[in-house]
Amino acid sequence: MLEEINGKDMKAIKIFSYSIKFLKDHLMRLLQNRLPDITEEDIQFVLTVPAIWNDRAKQFMRDAANKAGIENNKLVIALEPEAASIWCQGIETEVTRGSKGARVNISAAGTQYMIVDIGGGTADITVHEKQRDKSLKEIKQPSGGSWGGTEVDNTFLEFLASVVSDEVLRTFQKQQMADYLDILREFETKKRSIGTTISGKILIKMPLSLKEIFEEYGKDLASVKEHFGNKVDWKGDKMRIDAEVIKNMFSTTVQKLVYHVKRILSSRELRNVKSIVLVGGFAESPFVQETFKETFGEKNRLIIPDDCGMAVLKGAVVFGHNPRSVSSRIARYTYGIELIVPFDKNIHPAKYLLEHDDGDFCLFGFWKAIVVGTSISPGQKVSRIGRPINDYQAHMNYGIYRSSQRNPVLVKDADCEKIGEIDMELDSSKISIDNTFDQTFIFGDTEIKFCTTNPNTEEEVQLYLDY
Repeated sequence: MLEEINGKDMKAIKIFSYSIKFLKDHLMRLLQNRLPDITEEDIQFVLTVPAIWNDRAKQFMRDAANKAGIENNKLVIALEPEAASIWCQGIETEVTRGSKGARVNISAAGTQYMIVDIGGGTADITVHEKQRDKSLKEIKQPSGGSWGGTEVDNTFLEFLASVVSDEVLRTFQKQQMADYLDILREFETKKRSIGTTISGKILIKMPLSLKEIFEEYGKDLASVKEHFGNKVDWKGDKMRIDAEVIKNMFSTTVQKLVYHVKRILSSRELRNVKSIVLVGGFAESPFVQETFKETFGEKNRLIIPDDCGMAVLKGAVVFGHNPRSVSSRIARYTYGIELIVPFDKNIHPAKYLLEHDDGDFCLFGFWKAIVVGTSISPGQKVSRIGRPINDYQAHMNYGIYRSSQRNPVLVKDADCEKIGEIDMELDSSKISIDNTFDQTFIFGDTEIKFCTTNPNTEEEVQLYLDY
């Protein structure tokens, strides 16, 4: 549930699905006017998400798209820094794109470079290597944090609350939502002109309705001058704020990002990474660009593509046409299934002992399909043949798990998380050894899939795991 400023609650899935539906319907209306022969059935939709989002968040977006009328077979999930990387290094085009017209080339085979995708909410960092077949290999799994442009917005709003008080700002938000959004749009415009060397005062227009509510609470503009001195000058519909105050709003967020990038580049495995590519809406900020140039300009080549805020969108279109543009990714977790395994008194707790005619077994064993940190190719399959432990068994239920550890022993281990469940009917006329079925993980794409066979029909069933 998301709580709006006016106190109304609404499920997040509803808001996201309405947003996606609006975009989809807008596109279809446009196509009906320009290209009437194209129908919704002809279109493959690509939905971009931050690479640092977990599997649960990706499924949330897929569910939202489904509710917006986009079927699973018409939907591709793309990771934002991957999409930007595809566009910038030009898998489908030989054009090189550089900052201020500088020609760059990160499309030569063997080139390693870092993509820093800074959007509104998150910063995504990943490292790619260009392959001979023109595809990309992920050599460092994505990382990042909430260091996007909205963090600066939040800091600005905290500052504004310190000027007018929390209660005044809350009342203003409830009573004058349109004016409140005007302030955010005004600040967004200012963000695009603020660099590290700016000085003096920054003028931000303030709606007169804010001043009126401020005065209704018994406050006056003289108290602002008294509290902030020369740092804030508020007259009528104009607030002039000292440039150092505004720059500090940027600095906290940007320095967290810079520190994280430094830490990644310091690892020995990335010693051949010589280029940093800045993309995303917040990457258009002069403050961000200048900070990166000052910090990394001597040792690394900084590449800021033209219209860098559109790199993810354009790259997502290329990815939709060629999902194999990325030929290798790093496994984020160790994935596997729940299994009954031979009992080992040295590693298995006695409480999970299962005594059976065929010997002693341990419940809740972890069978590993792939290990965290492993390089995996799109569509890579890892299979085993499963069978029930008992003869003439009519039903079977088992879980699919992930762990942050390389060698989990039991699915009950503290760092193991259940991510799916299989519930299947078996042929109760067969003994165990004849009652077999396939269990197959499909790795390497932006989402993990799992396949199993129906023992009664021999049909393969492919599942999107329910997180």
